[in-house]
Order: sequence, then structure tokens, then C-alpha cells
Amino acid sequence: MPSANTGSRKIKNIKMYKDHVTLSFFKGEPLKISKEAFVSFYLYAGKNLTSKDIASLEEITAISTLLNYALQIVSKKHLSEKEMLEKLLKKEDNYAAAKKVIAKLKENDLLDDKAFMQDLIAWDNERNFGQNKIVKHLKDKGIPDALINKVNFPQSLERKKAKALLDKLDKKYSRYAYESKKKHIYQAYLSQGFNHDIARETVNDLKKQNNKVEIDLLKKDYEKIKNRYEKKYEGYQLKQKIYAALINKGYKYQEIRKVLEDFAYEDDSGF
Repeated sequence: MPSANTGSRKIKNIKMYKDHVTLSFFKGEPLKISKEAFVSFYLYAGKNLTSKDIASLEEITAISTLLNYALQIVSKKHLSEKEMLEKLLKKEDNYAAAKKVIAKLKENDLLDDKAFMQDLIAWDNERNFGQNKIVKHLKDKGIPDALINKVNFPQSLERKKAKALLDKLDKKYSRYAYESKKKHIYQAYLSQGFNHDIARETVNDLKKQNNKVEIDLLKKDYEKIKNRYEKKYEGYQLKQKIYAALINKGYKYQEIRKVLEDFAYEDDSGF
């Protein structure tokens, strides 16, 4: 597009298209403008346009182009003000025009960070996200800290969401020893955005595993570990490697010892 400082230019002809208007000049490159820009000026063949006129036409064109683009976006999904600004600047690198479009959207309640934030929190609560994950989600979406800091996260709701996940997590880690299961569930709660107190409190509500189930899991893990280590170790060293691996999996010493004795190792010293 021509610069705003190219001086006066006389229109040679005007061509109307479906989505824009093209002005041709006796000298210089043609100028493509939006229809909004066209109706904002009294334009005709033979008219002289000053550099200021051309700059105004370009500005109106940029705003109308970005506004149409923004309206397409908001008709499909909600965005924060920051996300919308980023999209507009990718469409056209014109910060002033993008900010004017943002202002128009806000004036018409088509862009509202507070309402967007409330919808996002409600959605994340339904997915049983903890406070920390929700806050991160809000920040990632560009919600200002000033708004986020005003949000109240009732601890009663945090506990309710955490408890709603417990059965699912219990099943997910059902193949783990009880103590190991607790550690995995605790870490899962932290990953889900719950604070340490809520995670610890909820994990403590986990029902203790039936002893037979625990022993059966121990035997299965023993077989897997034995098959892995017996290719490299034997005798006492093999026993020590298996023992250490089972301890790391969360099994108790007495349970491990009983299983090892049941499998009757030749050398049972050290247990």
C-alpha cells in the first residue's frame, strides 16, 4: 500500500468487487480498500486524494478487515482479550487498528474477560481440576492477574472434586502395592492442580488394600523382577536385587520376606 506521505494522487478509476474496492491512480500503485472505507469518503474518478486521505482510507480498511475477522472468531468460540489481540496482530500487523477493534468488541459485550474467566472456571470445575491447575489455565488464556486474584476457591469444593476422583485413581493404580498406590495417587492429585493438604487428606481416605490382593500383586511383581534380574545375577545378589526392587515398589519387609521364603531360595541369609 502507498505511504501516507506520498502526496496528492488523482483517482483514474474505481472498480467494485464482492469484498473490496480498488482505486486506480494516474500515477503509482492501485489502492485496495474495504467497502466500509469506500462509503466513508466521497470518492469518484478525477478526485485528488491527499496523503492524509489515503492514510484514513487505509486505517478504516484495516479496522473493518480486522473487525470482520474478529466477528467470525467470536461466532465460533470465546477468547480472552489477550488471545484476541494476538490473533488480530497475526492477521494484520497493525496494533492501533487491533486495539480499536478490541474496544468495539468490548463495547458490544462480545469480549469480556470476566465472563470468559467465569465460564472457564465452571468448565474446569466440572472436569475436577484443582485450584492450581485452574489458575494456570486462566493465566495461559491471558486472563489478567488482577481478575484471577479476586477468584475464591472454596476448600469444601476442592475436597469434593478431589474425592470425586478417588475411585477413578484407585482403579488406575490398582496394580500397585498399597503404599506405592498412595504415592502415585498423591502425585496425580498434585498434577491435577490440588494443593498438598487436599492431596494428602484425600489419599488418607483411601481404603487399605485386602491383604490377599496385596500378596497376589507382590507375587506377580516378584516374578517380573526375578525374570529381569536372573539373567545378570544369582544367589544372594539376585535375592538382594529383588528385595530392593520390591521395597521400591512399596511392599512391606515382612510380606516380601514371606514371598521370598515361599519360593525357597537356596541361600536365605540376610533375611
